[in-house]
Amino acid sequence: MSRPLEPSGGFLPPESRFPMLLVAAVWGGVVLAGAAWSGGAAASWITGHGWQGPAFGVDFARALLTEGPPRLWPAAPAAVVWAGVLTAVVAVVMLGVGLVLAWRRTVGTTSPHGLAGPRDLANLLPPASVQRARSLRPSLAASAEEPSGAALGITLGVLAGTSHRRRGDRTVRASWEDVLLAVMAPRAGKTTSLAVPTVLDAPGAVVATSNKSDLWAATATLRAADTGEAVWTFDPQAITGTAQTWWWNPLTAVTSVEEASRLAGHFVQEVRGEKSARDFWSSAAHDLLTALLLAAAASQRTLHDVYEWLNDPVIPTPAALLREHGYHAIAASLTGRQNGAPETRDGVYETARTAAQCLRDDAIMAWVTPPATDLPQLDTAGFATSRQTLFLLSKDGAGAAGPLVAALTDRVMRDGVRAAERRGGRLDPPMVVVLDEAANVCRISDLPDLYSHLGSRGIVPLTILQSYRQGVRVWGETGMDTLWSAATVKLLGAGIDDAKLAEDVSRLIGDHDVTVRSFSDGDRRRSTSTSLRRQRILPPEDVRALDRGTALLLATGLRVARLTLLPYYRGPRAAEITAALEKATADAVTAGPR
Repeated sequence: MSRPLEPSGGFLPPESRFPMLLVAAVWGGVVLAGAAWSGGAAASWITGHGWQGPAFGVDFARALLTEGPPRLWPAAPAAVVWAGVLTAVVAVVMLGVGLVLAWRRTVGTTSPHGLAGPRDLANLLPPASVQRARSLRPSLAASAEEPSGAALGITLGVLAGTSHRRRGDRTVRASWEDVLLAVMAPRAGKTTSLAVPTVLDAPGAVVATSNKSDLWAATATLRAADTGEAVWTFDPQAITGTAQTWWWNPLTAVTSVEEASRLAGHFVQEVRGEKSARDFWSSAAHDLLTALLLAAAASQRTLHDVYEWLNDPVIPTPAALLREHGYHAIAASLTGRQNGAPETRDGVYETARTAAQCLRDDAIMAWVTPPATDLPQLDTAGFATSRQTLFLLSKDGAGAAGPLVAALTDRVMRDGVRAAERRGGRLDPPMVVVLDEAANVCRISDLPDLYSHLGSRGIVPLTILQSYRQGVRVWGETGMDTLWSAATVKLLGAGIDDAKLAEDVSRLIGDHDVTVRSFSDGDRRRSTSTSLRRQRILPPEDVRALDRGTALLLATGLRVARLTLLPYYRGPRAAEITAALEKATADAVTAGPR
């Protein structure tokens, strides 16, 4: 009968540990006794009595412990004997400690659980992260001071089981050319440990999206104080309770069919599903919106006109305006659609109206059409090279401002790419884009494709999702796979209930050898055997059961690591952030409903 026991990941199997410790203790005593004999003999030699002493053996050790070193070398002064013996013993002890530490540094490259250790993540830790930051940011390379802390990159956490105070800085940071994806369930720390610290630590311009006011409340006031530059809050649905102080015209950048098509895509993305990304109705609605947006932009009209045209399928005005401004092909396409079968035409227009239903809300339209009063207009072209901050908020659901949030985010990033190209290819300081609740309020259809080059331009996106399937719902299986693969840094937090994702991540982490001990019971004797077995480092059930406040880090080219997240309320600015949150809450209560 054989009973396998739990595997052990230690260096020695359990049944071997006590004998080996006993052997180590015996030989350790022998080595220390030899060091004492050598120290006493050296003292005798130094004082002119020659290199001599009692015979080394058990009697020597007994006399050393009971009578003391001076009695064993009576010819030499007692003080010199004591000094020689203690010096030799201390030297041997320090040598032993040094050998143990060297062995741990050389062999202990992984954690006891088979996940990545400090040596595996050396590229994300100082001093490698310091060199990388200098190579990516010429402004840091030109400075006489060595960059540290947030200047090195986006803070991800601390290696589980270590401390940032142990052996120097052990805080793991993504570099300024990484593109990040975080998949974390609600209340797993995505706002407190990722979004808030990333916004506050960003060295340059920041774009942050959300469907709640917590990120804005925790960081808006502090960003304004830290940077001394403008903080813009796009909040047409009054999530934060702040009044409108500026506006943005989405049609300003619509100077070509391509730009019009891209803007139309942000609206149509609202009605596209996982399986309907290429269906007839959404594609036709996309073409219709492209034509109407281009007609309005070319004729210096507004989104009010676009929505009016959407509600009159036979109005000839937009086609006439397109012809007047030289867009004959798209004008002919619009005319043909208007003159087509009424059932098909009305279905296309209804789909387009559904996609653009946020344009029927006057409160939303006030932010994207010329205001009655004199309000400043956001300059997206100059934003990327500043230290300004842009918060974009929208509620979930139909009719929300999500399409405009996506359009403005996309516009800022595209202008950032152009600014980077004019500056040699990369922004310095980099622009950070925190897409919290991206699948709900910022559905940029080609975001997975943008990930392939944003990092190389000094634009660092951090997309935060509540689940992998949430991303599939927006970008489809292929798009979400592309986003996952393109992200050079991935964080998987607590609360992952997707069985397929847990299994895939478990396989990516890999297997390791574990020691297994088993018993065989005979008639009058028991035998013990030890063997090695390949086993998952982190089984799927353990991936699902990650502790709150921890996350798995999957970085390109590196072993998977477990991180302890660093929430702001345990950081040096906890009091400031808490005060900002309390003030924002009090102001919202005072202002009342809007």
